[in-house]
Amino acid sequence: VLLGAALRPGSAFNLDVERPAVYSGPAGSYFGFAVDFFAPDPSSTFLLVGAPKANTTQHNIVEGGQVLKCSWNSNRNCQPIIFDNTGNRDFAPDDPLEFKSHQWFGASVRSQNDKILACAPLYHWRTETKQEREPVGTCYLLAGSKFVEYAPCRSTTIDADGQGFCQGGFSIDFTKGDRVLLGGPGSFYWQGQLISDRVTEIVAKYDSKVYSTKYDDQLATKPASAAFDDSYLGYSVAVGDFNGDGIEDFVSGVPRAARTLGMVSIYNGKNMSSMYNFTGEQMAAYFGYSVAATDIDGDNYTDLFIGAPLFMDRGSDGKLQEVGQVSICLQRASGGFQTAKLNGFEIFARFGSSIAPLGDLDQDGFNDIAVAAPYGGEDKRGLVYIYNGRASGLNAVPSQILEGQWAARTMPPSFGYSLKGATDVDKNGYPDLIVGAFGVDTAVLYRARPVIRVNAALEVNPTILNPENKACSLGDVKVSCFKVKFCLKADGKGKLPNSLNFQVELLLDKLKQKGAIRRALFLHSKQPSHSKNMTITKGGKMNCEELDAFLRDESEFRDKLTPITIFMEYRLDYRTAADATGLHPILNQFTPANMSRQAHILLDCGDDNICKPKLEVSVESDQKQIYIGDDNPLTLIVSAQNQGEGAYEAELFVVVPPQADFIGVVRNNEALARLSCAFKTENETRMVVCDLGNPMKAGTKVRFG
Repeated sequence: VLLGAALRPGSAFNLDVERPAVYSGPAGSYFGFAVDFFAPDPSSTFLLVGAPKANTTQHNIVEGGQVLKCSWNSNRNCQPIIFDNTGNRDFAPDDPLEFKSHQWFGASVRSQNDKILACAPLYHWRTETKQEREPVGTCYLLAGSKFVEYAPCRSTTIDADGQGFCQGGFSIDFTKGDRVLLGGPGSFYWQGQLISDRVTEIVAKYDSKVYSTKYDDQLATKPASAAFDDSYLGYSVAVGDFNGDGIEDFVSGVPRAARTLGMVSIYNGKNMSSMYNFTGEQMAAYFGYSVAATDIDGDNYTDLFIGAPLFMDRGSDGKLQEVGQVSICLQRASGGFQTAKLNGFEIFARFGSSIAPLGDLDQDGFNDIAVAAPYGGEDKRGLVYIYNGRASGLNAVPSQILEGQWAARTMPPSFGYSLKGATDVDKNGYPDLIVGAFGVDTAVLYRARPVIRVNAALEVNPTILNPENKACSLGDVKVSCFKVKFCLKADGKGKLPNSLNFQVELLLDKLKQKGAIRRALFLHSKQPSHSKNMTITKGGKMNCEELDAFLRDESEFRDKLTPITIFMEYRLDYRTAADATGLHPILNQFTPANMSRQAHILLDCGDDNICKPKLEVSVESDQKQIYIGDDNPLTLIVSAQNQGEGAYEAELFVVVPPQADFIGVVRNNEALARLSCAFKTENETRMVVCDLGNPMKAGTKVRFG
């Protein structure tokens, strides 16, 4: 299934784009390459931002890389977390054991509660058996207040056929079961590898004097045959329960597997046995470049999202163009997956480069996701698309598009290259989103606005308006009237003020064009519109008001057939609903902030008020033939009758040939009715139009000339 979506969506939904918190790092540090939240205790939440090319205070280390902890409130202060303050250790004099310069520490960052794992996938070491630099990668783990190094690929299994080029920490994640998951796409001739260890064992076994640590409870994939070389298992990782045993399993993108079609593999979280494999459908699309796992349809089964940012699709001209694609794999209770595809909207935007679960962004009961196209948008500044979950899967139309605001310097801004959501940083009951733009050394926090859900009601009584039933007084004049009742009720989750102020606008006979006569007016103002400020108690009862309206006299308008539309719309006063930080709530965009009802004018058309006239017309002439060029007045005697129900706006059209001219209606014959007729020209057709009555009532007969 290919999910099609026509851009553009309407207004922004509930991520606040007016007041984002913008963080800047050292120039050229790639600040924003990796991002996450950090909540060491329930009362405090910070941002974590990786800057893998930042310089540090480590002795003789160039661009060792940093991870910075940033506060989200007004000061927006970022300070580096000192995971490692030492320079290179030596194996022997003038023989370094390791090489931390340009190691890209901070290229990956993940946290869970009071734990942080940050990695340097380009960290090299000498190996203990021979003097050879190998990019095994290393990570540092902060658990509580203790910092330990974690380098599972720095082992005795060296060289390219082992873990010598592992680049451990290229991708990382935590499980709820207190395990870390690490991807090393360079192990075993770049077949790649997944490694998982328990946090408690990593901390307990750490010894700064031991370079290669063996973990008793380690789970790791093994090397396969040479046919799997250059596949890059571990390029991207995620976790989620895919077999219902309550233990999170391991997901990894393998973007060069299957002869570059790409694969995504799911491994059992208990024993690292293979469970599922998904294969891409197009060579070199980089299927598996990014992966994410969350329950998007609310069935309590984890669903899988797979990015293929180089996917090509045929444009309107039939030519292939690179747009990127995300595969949505919905896990089914009966087993297996139902897959749909979501294509990007711009060429070369790399749609699907990063995918982030957002949690329930709008608190509608379904989780949502963000998908980045870091080279899309104006001047390739980057775009992040917000998609909402629902019971049937993912809504293919983005509810919001975040646009990068930073111009390129020496390289593209790459807004959206890193994403992290599903954490409520400001404790307002709605999860927030961090977007990294490492090309301009920037990270941006978008806070979610509380969503107000409004129940509105509009009633018209009666809905059939009898012009003869004039029960109301307009001064000294009796008029036909009806009642308009409008109601509002508002509620929402999270932090909202107890009182919400709305402005309600009512408009009678809305479908009449501006300047046209509106057939109904409000009794108190003699105007077709009415404005009312209403204060609604959050979660309270329906608040209602009722107004009288009246129907104009029949002589003031002609249209009696078209229903009278009563229209109501409401707007929230955002200023009075803002919280202490200035964050405004927003109305639920999936519920229209307007509604309408209709009233009909009572017609001479039976009990169903649906007119079924039966018009008959006959014509007599005072001459049987006329001669072109002669001055021969011709009188036509027309007989019209209605043998059915009332005929409203009944008219007779007589087409006048080019050789004739219309003189007028016969008025000197008392046996003939004196109708109102007018000469008109429409689209070069000359005609006489005569009014037969409004209505031409049942049984009416008229004879005129």
